[in-house]
Amino acid sequence: GAVNAVDFTNLIRMEADELTYPLHVILRYNIERDVVAGDLDVTDIPTRWNDDMKNLLDIDVPDDTRGCLQDIHWSFLAIGYFPTYLLGAMMAAQLSHYCKQELPDMESMIEQGEFNEIRKWLTKKVHVHGKRYKSLDEMLLAEVGESLNSKY
Repeated sequence: GAVNAVDFTNLIRMEADELTYPLHVILRYNIERDVVAGDLDVTDIPTRWNDDMKNLLDIDVPDDTRGCLQDIHWSFLAIGYFPTYLLGAMMAAQLSHYCKQELPDMESMIEQGEFNEIRKWLTKKVHVHGKRYKSLDEMLLAEVGESLNSKY
């Protein structure tokens, strides 16, 4: 299937490709963790951000607008939110794996813009359940036979 090209020069998380996006999230999580633990002062976030972007992605950040101020989450105290994006990406990859088992032509359906059968599968396996399951792992175990698994 089609994937985005890897771009190690991209400063912006929302524009990142599938390979570098997790590194953008890890950078944010590490900063949040250290601020909450008292190991990083808020005034030191821009320097830490720039250092981590250089270490993780070999990117020099030209300004805070394209650096530590690019996301809105911290401005309204949404601390600890970024890791959920990685959990969602992991679950999407796992669900894709199991959907392909039941819909072997899934890739060609996507290429042709035909999402009806995929939507039906997702509705049956995920959407219809709402709050039925106590956890993500419980739902995945019941619906696809295993809890969240990073191998996908």
